[in-house]
Amino acid sequence: VIISSSTAKKLFPNQDPIGRELLLGSDDSRTRIVGVVADVRSEHLSAISEIQFYSAWEQRPSASFVVVVRSATTPETTASVLRAALNRIDHGLPILWPSTVDAIVNQSVGQERLTVTLLSIFAAVALLLAVMGVYGTVAYSVEQRGAEIGLRMALGAQAADVLRLVIRQGMTPVLIGLLIGLALTLTSGHLLAAQLYQVSPHNLFLLGSTATGLALAALVACLIPARRATRVNPVVALRSE
Repeated sequence: VIISSSTAKKLFPNQDPIGRELLLGSDDSRTRIVGVVADVRSEHLSAISEIQFYSAWEQRPSASFVVVVRSATTPETTASVLRAALNRIDHGLPILWPSTVDAIVNQSVGQERLTVTLLSIFAAVALLLAVMGVYGTVAYSVEQRGAEIGLRMALGAQAADVLRLVIRQGMTPVLIGLLIGLALTLTSGHLLAAQLYQVSPHNLFLLGSTATGLALAALVACLIPARRATRVNPVVALRSE
């Protein structure tokens, strides 16, 4: 029998499994291990099969088996050719559930894709609401502080100074929120591990790129009212008070 790498680690930790014997089946027949191969995901793409054995069909015959065919033709053509080949062997051999590898993989990750799609939609809506919230808050602040900004400009403040002032005050709570969010993500990332495939919830590149994207979106939301603040007429702003 040939066993997988995870099986070797589970049954023979820190030992060489080659040459050892296993009892497989109900007849107490001894089977010698002759090789160790890499792990596969035979049941689900999100988890490696911990116990996996490979033996010759003559050793453990079964009433059914799976035939895998690599072909450059269409699946329909390949199925017809395969069916004709099997009919030449035995007309009574039925072909059950013919499918392509792509279809099997798509079915296996269907639930994960649905989850990711829903999360992506919710994330896009949350990002839009966050940007609108930052824009509305900064715009309201600029509107309320029109006289102050006009006074600053009347006393010599340049447009760049007003721009930096508005952006700094608008981005400060955003950056604080990002730091708190990153801290919470690092501490509770294990809750998302079951929904991820070959991606760590603590991937620094993904966390950094996500935080950067959120910061840039908030910066754009701050720039619009900030640029509007730089065009405030000091005379008009002071007269309105």
